[in-house]
Amino acid sequence: MNDHQGLEKDNKKSRRPSFTTQLMVQGTFPPSVNFQPPTINALISFEGSQENCPTEGDLVPVVEQLCRHHPRLSGIPTSGYSSRFSNFHFEPCDINSIDPKDMIRTVELDCDSLNDVIATVDEEVNVCLRHEERNLPWWEFVILSNKGKAESIVIFRADHAIGDGLSLGKVCTSILTNSDGSPVKDFVPEGMKSNKDSVLRQSKLVLAWKLLCGIGKTIILPLLWRDHKTAYGKNTLGRLPDSGNRKAFIFDPIPLPFLKEIKNAAECSLNDVLVAALSQAMNDYCTRRDCPMLKKHGDKIRCKAMLLVGFPSGELHNGWCPVPLDLGVGMKGPRDRIAHAHRTTSDLKSGLYPYCTMALQNIIMPILPSFLTRLIIHECFGKFHISFSNVPGPAAEVKLAGKKVSCCRVYVRHITSNFLALSYNNKVNIVLTADDEAISHVHLMPTLYMKGLVKIASEFGVAVPEDVQAAADKEDNVTNADQN
Repeated sequence: MNDHQGLEKDNKKSRRPSFTTQLMVQGTFPPSVNFQPPTINALISFEGSQENCPTEGDLVPVVEQLCRHHPRLSGIPTSGYSSRFSNFHFEPCDINSIDPKDMIRTVELDCDSLNDVIATVDEEVNVCLRHEERNLPWWEFVILSNKGKAESIVIFRADHAIGDGLSLGKVCTSILTNSDGSPVKDFVPEGMKSNKDSVLRQSKLVLAWKLLCGIGKTIILPLLWRDHKTAYGKNTLGRLPDSGNRKAFIFDPIPLPFLKEIKNAAECSLNDVLVAALSQAMNDYCTRRDCPMLKKHGDKIRCKAMLLVGFPSGELHNGWCPVPLDLGVGMKGPRDRIAHAHRTTSDLKSGLYPYCTMALQNIIMPILPSFLTRLIIHECFGKFHISFSNVPGPAAEVKLAGKKVSCCRVYVRHITSNFLALSYNNKVNIVLTADDEAISHVHLMPTLYMKGLVKIASEFGVAVPEDVQAAADKEDNVTNADQN
């Protein structure tokens, strides 16, 4: 294993976690919401026979390595409870008392369809990692060993309180290797790490103005108008309590070079392309569902995504904050859609809004009574349609425990429906997690998203790969839904 490449061992007591982590440990939302603690689930796929998938014996050294390399992976949060959030730390367990096999579960499958495998994933990610009788660190491996034709999957599950997606991704680099056995390098782009420096290079007058704007936007976030109740969000916006029902909808892999061609032709960022395609898919969904709000408000319709902005770090932490992003669902054409996405994301990148939100999140909110903090957070998330994340992954094929990884996806169970894109081996893999009982025909979204990409590519003269066109031409489900 890559012991030399993992996170440095920390023999000291874990330092005081951020307020975001404290919040996640002690409950992010009011008890009346009845929301199960969120987990981040890396779905690591292996094609072919069962022999191509790691076994419990293969993963035992991986568990031992992870327990050694960070207090949050070898400890359980210890804290008291009061009217305000309490200080705590991750109390290290006696590593020798942890049987690595207890951190690994195996589920035998016989599935020929990926959808059947994902149905089992839906069940497994709902297993709570915090049960007292478990008395183990809040993470685990679940091996879905499939003897059928569909892929096997190893799920690396971690309670969100341990860390955010970027820092857990860094943990993954310590347990993965390249195809030749060499260590996997950090896959977070330098641009993501150094964006703060580029922002601060602006003139002091501009920074002062952007600071005031950022503080103002952060303060009024709970007071923003709730999104219009579109056909997509009418049964989920502000709903209390949470239904507990979540399912994953897997998008066909998208070739990364194809997205980069669109990006270059449209003179925008890759993130802009992903956001614009989501906007187009939302528009098409609402149009097909005969949405009265879209008809009434047109390009003025309020339909936002909660953009989860990450602040990369070298250690496990929760360095992220939510920032609302107008999707521009009512825009008429692909060019207007791309222009809108580029304008809104550029404002975020060059401004101080995320930094102000992060600062106030960790400075002001801890002094508020806990019930008020939870109400504010639920009010913020309950206003918007969907959460959006785009996470970088390994650029080339990697191995886990010596076995070739065919695909990587991330499944996040959140209070809202959640859209998460992860790049791996020159492809972008998207998982939409949503309540299919509340959002009628949400299973259409993967096909509608591909149709949106095709529309955008055609508008900018970019050739559409055959596999993307085939994914966009899956008319059977779409047509059946239109008839209902």
